[in-house]
Amino acid sequence: MTSAQLHVTKLAAAQRQLRAAIRMFFVGEDALAIHTVASAAYHILSDLKVERGRDEVGDNYLTAIFYCVRDYRRGTLPSYLTEDSEAMKWIKDLAEQVPITVDSSFKDIRASVPPDVAKKYWSKRNKISNFLKHADRDAKSHIIFDEVDNLDLLMHAQSAYIDIGSSGDLGKEGFMLWVYHSVTYGMSEGLPDKYKHIAEKLEKLSPDERLSLCSYMVRGLSVMP
Repeated sequence: MTSAQLHVTKLAAAQRQLRAAIRMFFVGEDALAIHTVASAAYHILSDLKVERGRDEVGDNYLTAIFYCVRDYRRGTLPSYLTEDSEAMKWIKDLAEQVPITVDSSFKDIRASVPPDVAKKYWSKRNKISNFLKHADRDAKSHIIFDEVDNLDLLMHAQSAYIDIGSSGDLGKEGFMLWVYHSVTYGMSEGLPDKYKHIAEKLEKLSPDERLSLCSYMVRGLSVMP
C-alpha cells in the first residue's frame, strides 16, 4: 500500500514559515535564523501578490495612507495621532487628495510606485536575507547586527499574508504578533476593546517577560479571547 502524498501550496508554505518564525521570535531563537525563515515567507507572499494584481511596495505606502485617512473620516483615529498637530495636518492634506471614504476597503484600492523606488525598497529589505543566502561572491562581507529588525519584517510579512489570505489562518501566532507590536509601539489604544486586557498585561512587563508571555499564550497554555 502506498501512502498518500501531501501537497503544499505556496500560500500554505508561507503560512507555515511565518507562523514558525513568529514562534521563534517569541521564544527568543537566534535572530538570524528567524530572519531567514521570515524572509522566505515574505518573498513567497510578495510574489503571490504580484500574481494577484497587487504590488507589495505600493501597498506598503498605501497602508499608512489608507488607514489614516479612512479612520480620520470615521473619527476613530487614536489619540497619539489626534494629539500630534503635524500628523493631523498631514492626514487632513491627504484626505483632500485621495478618494478614500468611511466605507472604503483596502482591497479595492491599488497603488504603485516608480521602479527606482521599488528597487530601493527591495535593496534595503533584502540586505540581510541576501547576506544569509550565499557566499560565492561576497565571502568576506559582513552585516551590522543591529540592522536585523525581525519585528518589522514579521509585521510586513503578516500584512502581505492578510492582503491575499485570511487573518484567522495565522492563528494565535498572528494574533499575538499584532497585539505585541501594538504594545511595543504604543498603539494599543487602537486595539478592539475585547483585546485590551491582554495589552494591559503586556504593558506591565519587561521586554523579556513580554516575549515570554506571548510565547506562553501562543503555545496554548492560556485561553485566548
